[in-house]
Amino acid sequence: MKKKFAAVLAVLALTACGSGNSGEPVTSYADTSQELNVISETSETSAAAGHDFDPEAEDKGLEGVPYFYAPHAEEVVFVPSEENVKFNGRYIKHNDICYLSYTCSAVRFNMTGDRVEAVLVSNGGAYSGRQQGWIGVEINGELTKRIRLEDGEQSYVLYEGEELKNAEVAIVKLTENQITNTGIKSITCNASRIAPAAEKELSIEVIGDSITCGYSNEADGPEYGFNGDYENGAATYGYLTAKNLDADYSLVCISGLGLISNYTDYVGEKEDYLLMDMVYDYTDTNFEQRRGMEPLSEWDFGDGSDIVVINIGTNDYSYTGRDEDRQYEFYEAYYAFLGDVREHNPDAEIVCTMGIMGAELFGQIEEAAADFSRDNSDEHIHTMKFDYQSEEDGYGGDYHPSVATHKKAAEQLTAFLETLE
Repeated sequence: MKKKFAAVLAVLALTACGSGNSGEPVTSYADTSQELNVISETSETSAAAGHDFDPEAEDKGLEGVPYFYAPHAEEVVFVPSEENVKFNGRYIKHNDICYLSYTCSAVRFNMTGDRVEAVLVSNGGAYSGRQQGWIGVEINGELTKRIRLEDGEQSYVLYEGEELKNAEVAIVKLTENQITNTGIKSITCNASRIAPAAEKELSIEVIGDSITCGYSNEADGPEYGFNGDYENGAATYGYLTAKNLDADYSLVCISGLGLISNYTDYVGEKEDYLLMDMVYDYTDTNFEQRRGMEPLSEWDFGDGSDIVVINIGTNDYSYTGRDEDRQYEFYEAYYAFLGDVREHNPDAEIVCTMGIMGAELFGQIEEAAADFSRDNSDEHIHTMKFDYQSEEDGYGGDYHPSVATHKKAAEQLTAFLETLE
């Protein structure tokens, strides 16, 4: 159950946030030489053990009926679903494969066992061979392994070692939506207990562009471009803020995206082939459009998030420049988008922000937020300007924020959210 935002924040403590691996990207590849020994989910063993009562559940402070329980460790295979995992972020199911959609979309489950292996499917890059997808493996919230995905269908050992005791295991997509499609065909565990990870008391959604995606945030300098090998979603301000707040999260972001125009090389020349209002309401617009799937499937927002952060406008400025008419067009689009976000998140604190790579349209954002708040008697719309990135903290690819800048932005956003009642 969700608690009131103020009540939750009253007990939060700001924690140190590490990115796991920063600086040089991890270049070691996962061992894909081992074949996955898949057993049928309908086998007698799995069917009998799948919903048994865990006799030690009460002593462990756990729910009595996990997804899977057996007196001794067994090999069990499953495809991620609402029954057996908790999802963070958006996902889409296609041809019996569960695809993680946006930056840091993840599946999380608790396990008592000593081995986890997964069959993953990757298209190897939507644009070129260097745009490979990466996943991270988290154990109890710590990023323990990063894997560069190979083309097609491959099996990867995610964990093998000492028995984990009811540990939370997560598969996290580290690269963004348009770099590569990342599908989970099956997960195999040698385990005696598997259950979905627990829901957090607080949830946060972050809407943005390349900044939120972590565009080449681990590159050694601005001379590096758009490359999945240098992109680490687990070292982005949105993900780190969620960790600071101990919150469930969803990041909805695509590099280059805007509200009225995507990034353009020429002021006044609009690029509007895919805008945020064509993405936000739908599960995974890129995924379905590439496959000619119509109509687009609408995302189920449920009750909405407790906090929504909107960090968009940097790409729009490449189109508007200082032109007042085009800036007013952005204001109108932002006002309308606030209405869409509020409709899907009726109880959320909405924070409108900008500034890490420039705040030229922040005045229009402030005006749209104030007007929307007044017109709709909505006291839960806020504005916050991020500090501009510092040269001392280095730059990622194409002058995007570095890991150090993302950490500072997470601290600033966390502190601001803790002031909200």
